[in-house]
Amino acid sequence: MDGVAQTGGKARGLTDIPAPAPVAHASVAWADALIGAAAMALLGWGWATRHDPRYDPSGWAGYWIGLGGTLAMVAVLGFSWAKRRPAGRISVPAWYRAHLVLGVFGPVAVLVHARFGWRAINSGVALAAMALVVGSGLVARYALGPARRSRFATLRRTAELWHYLHVPLGLVLVMAVIAHVYMVHAY
Repeated sequence: MDGVAQTGGKARGLTDIPAPAPVAHASVAWADALIGAAAMALLGWGWATRHDPRYDPSGWAGYWIGLGGTLAMVAVLGFSWAKRRPAGRISVPAWYRAHLVLGVFGPVAVLVHARFGWRAINSGVALAAMALVVGSGLVARYALGPARRSRFATLRRTAELWHYLHVPLGLVLVMAVIAHVYMVHAY
């Protein structure tokens, strides 16, 4: 089945598949490198200050770092919303770029807030869920596009299965964060 693409019940050969549109790889690479460098710098700062009592997760500075990261990850959901509604003031590509940036810096802030450690079960579950969501997002960023443009139908179908992983992991993350926030404030 890999050698034939299905369209409307009619099979066609690989030579009939249109070529993918060209992508501005240089600008994407520069943007990714800039975002990655900024994230690494923030992670380095967080690692250097992980024992500083001013940034304790239960103190004001640590609390605000965690809250900022959580709100950034909530804003990431705007992309899913924007894809499913009529065009508004913010375009879907702009939401996608925001989704990528917030999807990097939100987890970085949460990791700094957690001081790179697993302190309790509820925060550990939230941190693990976040790591899985970020990992599946990275797979999507770098593997989903090439797989969708592949000539092989099996690879394209496999790439589409990614949604069945990323979306439920995102829901697990939301529930884990709600449980973490509740436990921190209730006890």
